[in-house]
Amino acid sequence: MHPSTKTQPRRPSLRRYALAACVGLACASAADAANTPAEWPMYALNPGHNAVVPSDFPAVSWTWQVPGAAAAAKSDVLNPTIIRDLVGFPIGVAVVDQRVYATNDNGFIYAIDAQSGKLLWQFNAYNQLMSTPIVATVGGRKLVFIGAGNSVFAYSHAKQFGVPGAQVIRGNGVSAMYALDAQTGAEVWVYKTRGEDMPTPALDGDKLLFGNGDGHAYALDAATGKLLWKTPIRSFVSMSSATLDPSRGVLVMGGTHPSKIYGLDVATGRLLWSVAPPGVFSSSAGDGTWAMDGSGLAIGQIETRTAAQQAEHKSASEELGIDVKTGKIVWSTELGVGKTPPRNKDAVPTVVAGVVYTGSPVTHTEYALDAKTGKLLWQQPLQVGMKAAPVVTDKAVIQPTASGAILTLDRASGAVLHTYNAHQGGYGPQNGVIVGHTFFEGTNAGMLQAIPLHDLGIPG
Repeated sequence: MHPSTKTQPRRPSLRRYALAACVGLACASAADAANTPAEWPMYALNPGHNAVVPSDFPAVSWTWQVPGAAAAAKSDVLNPTIIRDLVGFPIGVAVVDQRVYATNDNGFIYAIDAQSGKLLWQFNAYNQLMSTPIVATVGGRKLVFIGAGNSVFAYSHAKQFGVPGAQVIRGNGVSAMYALDAQTGAEVWVYKTRGEDMPTPALDGDKLLFGNGDGHAYALDAATGKLLWKTPIRSFVSMSSATLDPSRGVLVMGGTHPSKIYGLDVATGRLLWSVAPPGVFSSSAGDGTWAMDGSGLAIGQIETRTAAQQAEHKSASEELGIDVKTGKIVWSTELGVGKTPPRNKDAVPTVVAGVVYTGSPVTHTEYALDAKTGKLLWQQPLQVGMKAAPVVTDKAVIQPTASGAILTLDRASGAVLHTYNAHQGGYGPQNGVIVGHTFFEGTNAGMLQAIPLHDLGIPG
């Protein structure tokens, strides 16, 4: 562990979640960094998950291919699911200081020049990487934080699923949270855990917050990796990234076995509440990431199932609004019923100006709902699965899909305006990122893409 100078805790402002500035930060060039964010504190940049940064960053077009992706695509023994688990980009990227930081299921994180697509550095974490890189200056040093781990159960824990009340730990091999030097990729510190660290952490001031596969929520000193608090929730966190309500100081995440949603006090780690929504099943509570509406609601998606639906291998997709202070379910809206998707990952919502935008891997439909009441505003059947949080511009909703198509929908009505498909692999939980005039996204087939917005039907 490298020694670092302690600084007073700071809470990133909402302005810095949305737009970059180099004031007070060690940027290589103020002119270069001004049109990309200066830090990336959580999944999809901000509590509402709308990873859109208005700036003069130009429209650039490039594709960077993960080593081994081309050979995997030509293999006669690999199917798309195996290829994804070997070389796929599992989640959204972070774009900071003219660099795209992207994790991969092959165990590497890559730093790519945002304008040219050139590889700058790579780091091997020795296990799968499924978390969005978190990037910030702490202790006077710009760091990148990533969590390593996999979805494998040791036999001793797999059999615990059949034991009522037994704790299940998921993940084998290296499970750890890493801090890397943002400029070079050199390891600064590492914090090892018993269970996988797949979900994306969140930065609150100088605290790095996350839930993981050993049934705990953690807070580490981001500058040093020192443990600040550790709270048992006895429910392993799958892909439910840590989400903050910064004004209320509440951390929200979902867990599996039991399937519950949890709210914790950011400062102390005290468990404030837990809720098991009626009918929730399998891993759906622990797979979805929750978004904040800015007025005290955490909004997310689960799957529910009746006995009749189970017999038909079907489930219902349900959107929930939960009070972040009390855990009370304020509203629930059933989106529809369809075939139960594999791995039961729920679509992540995006909340903008009081409206929830989300797809559903169950119904293959895009939705807009009133964030305060859950009232359905519009729905648009897409005939394809989607799990990622969409990005929302002034007039459009951009939704990546499992087929590899990126659909641009009218924000007011949901009508499909444009379809783009580079045929470089499909999209699962990977949320898109817009910086200036470029859309950044990674595919299940190992392609990292920079796509001009005009190619997606967005003018300007």
